[in-house]
Amino acid sequence: MPLVIMCGYPACGKSRRSLQLKEHLERNGLSVAVVSDETERLDRNAVYSDSGQEKNARGTLKSRVQRLISKDTIVILDSLNYIKGFRYELFCVAKNQRTPSCVVYCISNRDKSKELNASRPSGYTPAV
Repeated sequence: MPLVIMCGYPACGKSRRSLQLKEHLERNGLSVAVVSDETERLDRNAVYSDSGQEKNARGTLKSRVQRLISKDTIVILDSLNYIKGFRYELFCVAKNQRTPSCVVYCISNRDKSKELNASRPSGYTPAV
């Protein structure tokens, strides 16, 4: 089944859209798995403020996607996914499994995303 890669600014609605998509697909009888920073227990502020930790986190997310992707399960990757090369690696993972993939860009005004992020207790730090 397909790989859905969510992409966009922090606090632009990626997680909300991922959840809505998951609920919709499950109502239609499909098996769905969501991979995110939360499901992998990654501290977003620590990870995304250090390039070395971020590289390890991308490896963790990719590994989880590789384990979950199959003919029977739709996998939704809910993370920043702003690096084009990382999205290409994920495309190759899906292609290797002979399953389609797509990127969903959650478009949001940058200033509005910053405002929403600042208002959330679990938001990213300004350094990220």
